[in-house]
Amino acid sequence: MDYSIKQAFWIPVLVAAMLAVAGCGEKPKIDTASYQQGIDAYAKGDMAAALEKLKPHAEKGNAEAQFRLGLMYREGKGVAQDGKLAADWFGKAAEQGHVEAQENLGFSYAKGLGVERDWVQADKWFSIAAASGKESAIKNQKVVEVHMQPDNIAEANKLAQEWLAMHKK
Repeated sequence: MDYSIKQAFWIPVLVAAMLAVAGCGEKPKIDTASYQQGIDAYAKGDMAAALEKLKPHAEKGNAEAQFRLGLMYREGKGVAQDGKLAADWFGKAAEQGHVEAQENLGFSYAKGLGVERDWVQADKWFSIAAASGKESAIKNQKVVEVHMQPDNIAEANKLAQEWLAMHKK
């Protein structure tokens, strides 16, 4: 067997083995019991338990857990109040299509909570949430647009349309 044949055989085998060991291509396994315990703790107001159970899921990309952490940080429930962390968690969930997080991220931009006030970004996120039929987002978008110039509204609409086009289901 010459060198090029050996290389053609072993390189794909080694790559496949490395991917299998690294777990690439697999969705992270969700410990549904732990996640549900976190959701239940949140609903009961046990924020220490909610944080303990939900944070690992949020860090692994669970949008609902990210949204809940955003609420906790915004309101200072079970954690020190931190608008920046709240906006960060809302942003992660919003990018995954979590409508409540999208609206809350819009609210963060509109009020300047944890982020610099940005009417265009606020309008963009309200518009994205409104596209899902969220009535309160539609109302919030109208309130924000009172503070904006027509060219800023057009920019926000363009950004929202681009986001929606990239995230079609």
